[in-house]
Amino acid sequence: MGDKFGEVDFNVPPSKRQGLAFKGEIRANIKLRIPDFPNLFATAEEELHITVRKFFTETTNKSATIIGNHAFNDFDNLVDSLLTGDGRSAARASRSLYEHLVNYCEVASSPKAAERYLQHSAVTADLLGNITHGLRYLKGVTQKRERNRLAKLKRDALPRLRDAFTNFGATFRRDWSSRNLYDRAKSHGYDGEYDTYRVLSQVTHGSCGGVLGSYTELSGAYVHRIGPSLDLAILSYLEGLSFFRSFATEIEARQSIETRKLVSALDALVAYWPTYRQALLDVDKYVWPDSPPISPVAIMAHYPNGRVRWFFLEPAINKLKIADPPPDCDWLEERFRDQVREGDFALPPNMDGRPVTAAVAGVQVTPKADSQWITAGAILTPRGGEKSALPWFNPTSST
Repeated sequence: MGDKFGEVDFNVPPSKRQGLAFKGEIRANIKLRIPDFPNLFATAEEELHITVRKFFTETTNKSATIIGNHAFNDFDNLVDSLLTGDGRSAARASRSLYEHLVNYCEVASSPKAAERYLQHSAVTADLLGNITHGLRYLKGVTQKRERNRLAKLKRDALPRLRDAFTNFGATFRRDWSSRNLYDRAKSHGYDGEYDTYRVLSQVTHGSCGGVLGSYTELSGAYVHRIGPSLDLAILSYLEGLSFFRSFATEIEARQSIETRKLVSALDALVAYWPTYRQALLDVDKYVWPDSPPISPVAIMAHYPNGRVRWFFLEPAINKLKIADPPPDCDWLEERFRDQVREGDFALPPNMDGRPVTAAVAGVQVTPKADSQWITAGAILTPRGGEKSALPWFNPTSST
């Protein structure tokens, strides 16, 4: 956790400490509530290993093997994400599993589609050859070799690219298939899941709805959470596993590769979803704050020698960093000196050289580069020996 969290009381839930939590804490709470969950996945992955070995050994359709490579790896990513409650990653893996399911059915049922799928690798090679911005970070021989490698990649792709455009037209650069995903899904009987795919895709596309589970309204304030989206994990669990179960079923139906044991293990995982859902809902309540967290605060500190210093206070951890003064702050500092001289602040009898401090309304400050966290109690003015609300200095007030 590091020294930054030194004043956080981890004996109370995050909901009681402004929602401040670390990922390990969330993962531990998930594991505590569903201890048997990893074993269920272990059973499925044992059967998956056998399926994967048979799939790559027996499949002769090269396009299908590449799509299988995508699907098996994304299922692995989905598993890792669900175990830790990483809903955003789980959503991306789940929506990809839907695409792999549809694309597998497409190339397995159409030799022309399978050929288009393979030839689209020339477009990828051409695009990769254009990504040269990394060259400026390389030096000497290393840079020269990388430049030559990228040039060769584009050069070798050019004949295949021309052939593909001749055969399939210029629109081939945009997409390997002659049909959009929805039309492909409909022709293979998976259009009913398309809206779910669209919801999951909002995370990848950065749509407004894609912040599900990390954005809410509390007491009239909009609160954003950085970290695991447990709502998205709940959604992605059921949908992603269902997509992959359909993928496994299609393998057996189209290639006669026995996947019944794998499907049975996936069925057990799908049936476990209500337990997973409730566990993550409980953890989510444990994490979300009861009320909107206090924003970072600009602090002015007036020292006995008349110097004024600025600090950045993070209330969530009750620590400060030395901050750069805000622009044109001379008048603010002078008005604050006047208030200190006039005795507008109730101070304890012996300050022992400590500064007089106050939060400043309507001002934002930025911590100085390389500044370290300081315990708030070492800077903030003690109020009669007791902790109390930090006094506010409002420079625009007429009183």
